[in-house]
Amino acid sequence: MPHATESAEITESAEITVPADIRLIASDMDGTLLDDEGRVPESFWPLLDDLLQAGILFAPASGRQYQTLRAMFGERDGLIYIAENGTNVMRGGTNIDREPVEAGIIAPIVDWVRTTAATGADLGIVVCGARSAYIERTDAAFVTHVRRYYAAVEVVTDVHAACLDDDVLKLAIYDIGRAETRSGPAIRELDLPANVVVSGANWVDVMHEGANKGRALVRLQHRLGISREQTMAFGDYLNDAEMLDAAGHSYAVANAHPSIRARARNIAPANSEAGVVSSILDALPHLQRVLAP
Repeated sequence: MPHATESAEITESAEITVPADIRLIASDMDGTLLDDEGRVPESFWPLLDDLLQAGILFAPASGRQYQTLRAMFGERDGLIYIAENGTNVMRGGTNIDREPVEAGIIAPIVDWVRTTAATGADLGIVVCGARSAYIERTDAAFVTHVRRYYAAVEVVTDVHAACLDDDVLKLAIYDIGRAETRSGPAIRELDLPANVVVSGANWVDVMHEGANKGRALVRLQHRLGISREQTMAFGDYLNDAEMLDAAGHSYAVANAHPSIRARARNIAPANSEAGVVSSILDALPHLQRVLAP
C-alpha cells in the first residue's frame, strides 16, 4: 500500500472521533479524486488511514475495472470497490454484488463499432469481463490508452468469442472527442435492453439495464445498514449522476460537467486542487490534523 509507513506514523497516537452521521464516502476516480496526471493526491493516503481508523468506509467508484482499482489502493478493511460503473462491487477480494450485461446485447454493439470504424472513425471497444478486459484493436496508441484503465486486458482476434466464458460487466466504446455526440446517441438508437451512459469525453459505457454507480451504492447502503444521509459522494461526469442522488452529502468537483454541477448539493474544488481531500476535511474537521507536517 503506498505510503503506509508514513500515514501510520500520523494516525497511531490517538483515537479519532468524527461526526457519527458520516459512515460511507464514495468517490469517482478520473476527473474527481485523481489529479490531471491520473494520480492519487499524496494528501489522500493519510486521510484514508484516518477515515478507516474512524470506522468510515471508503469506496472508490469508477468505470475502471476492479483489478485496476485494487492495484491503486490495495485490499484493506474498510475499502469497498464499486467498479465497472457499479456492475462489480468487491470487498476484501470477494464479490458482493455483480450485474452482468444481457448476452444478447454484445454482438450488436461489437458489430456497430466494427462497421463504424471501417468508415474511418477513430473507434475501439473494450469488452469488460470479470476476469479480464478484451480488445481486438491492436495499434499501440489504443492499447496503451486502454491499459491505463484496465490492468487485466487481453488482445484477441474476436472480442465476442473471447468473452463467452466470462461474465461481461460492461462494454466500453472509445470514441475520441465524440462520445456524447456520436457513439452515445448511436448506441441508444440500437434500442437494446441496456443502460447507455457517456462516462467521459471519449467513452461510452453500456451496462445491464438499470445498472449504474447509484444503484450499486444504494444496494451497498442497504447491505451495510447505512442511510443516504450517512453517505458522502463525489463525482464529475454523467456516469456519476445517480451516485450523487444516492448520497445525502453530494459533491461535484469544480471541473465537473455542467449537469453534474447542477445536480450536486455542494461544489468541491477541482480535481487538480485535491478537492475531494479538502472537502472531506472541511466536513469532518476532526481529521484536519492529517495535513500537519
